[in-house]
Amino acid sequence: MKRNRTVIMIICLVQISFYSFAQGGWDIDYITIDSLSITEIGRDVKIDFKNTSSSIDKGKPNFMYFISKQDTGSLELDGEIIEFVEQRNIHLDWGFYDEQFLESVNYSDNKIIRIYHTIIEEITSDSVLFRVYLETYSRGNKGGIKDDLQARRRCEKVWINRTKLDGVMVK
Repeated sequence: MKRNRTVIMIICLVQISFYSFAQGGWDIDYITIDSLSITEIGRDVKIDFKNTSSSIDKGKPNFMYFISKQDTGSLELDGEIIEFVEQRNIHLDWGFYDEQFLESVNYSDNKIIRIYHTIIEEITSDSVLFRVYLETYSRGNKGGIKDDLQARRRCEKVWINRTKLDGVMVK
């Protein structure tokens, strides 16, 4: 009898431990571009450019369809067209809002721009005005970011046509 209780206790402890480590986390919601309304003005969002992948069933889009990796889009900054690629750290059972960002592709040979924060400023029938917070980093030797330098931060406002967006991620 005592042995049965011990076995049951061990099984319970193993299950509790397993489930406490196996649970994922998720703090991302999604608003499609057609559902975006003026109630979202002032909200911190992550821009989601139009999905260009042909391997996804576009007839039945789901959340993962909209946030696929490596979609690209361009923004006009300081009179220049800068291309950005979505950097998504999303998995089947976890994904965190603060880990999603846009990164420049063609800004400079030795600089990278990242956009971690974006605020919706205005919404019209055909475009959305975003206030984007740009963080400029120096590139390291292997193309990554140099850890020893602080990012230069600045803010710009950019209009993006709705046809170039799938939607926005929100926390």
